[in-house]
Amino acid sequence: MTCASIISSTVPTLSLTDKVEKALAQMEENDFQHLPVLEEQAFRGVIARSDLKDVDGHQTLAELREYFSLSFVSEHDFFLTALKKINEQHLTLIPVISTEGAYAGSVVSEALLEATTLYLNAGEPGGIIILQMPAHRFSISEIGRIVESNNAKLLHLTTWTDRLIGELMVSMKVNKIDIQDILASFERYEYNIYQYFGENLSEDTLKNNFENLMNYLKF
Repeated sequence: MTCASIISSTVPTLSLTDKVEKALAQMEENDFQHLPVLEEQAFRGVIARSDLKDVDGHQTLAELREYFSLSFVSEHDFFLTALKKINEQHLTLIPVISTEGAYAGSVVSEALLEATTLYLNAGEPGGIIILQMPAHRFSISEIGRIVESNNAKLLHLTTWTDRLIGELMVSMKVNKIDIQDILASFERYEYNIYQYFGENLSEDTLKNNFENLMNYLKF
């Protein structure tokens, strides 16, 4: 899933010659916290509404370059690259640049959340199991064998390091809602089961997994 495939068609653009009052009006009218600034079709930066509120409305955006975020992604980048940059820069959208160097559009945070839902197979019924272990213990082949030995399949697996305890967290989704036999197998192999959910993903569970993915992308 590339960044080009999830570009939003509803994101307006600003020009370096636009005045602050026009930029704020555009943001207000379209309910955006950030907008890309172009010079013709060349990307020059992203400006935030919060940085414009206390600025003289008659100033042009060209005079406010120090406030620009210069983050962008290529149209061929995997969508997680956009997700990481939006998270790091605290943006609500990220511009996409074509192979020719022109502005191709922007990816908004809502589209990234939808892409993440697909990536995590959150719409598919199944159970979630989160294991906690030392990094040297992690073996995806062994985890896969344990799941498959209980007539189930891995739909998705994500890892991240818990910064407080320094151990590896392994979150997996399997295609069974009744996961008691899988849990028993992990316990038999002396895995530490940190958390599990044996039903369809709730909104809170999806949010937790999204936050875990955000933490993972920071490393």
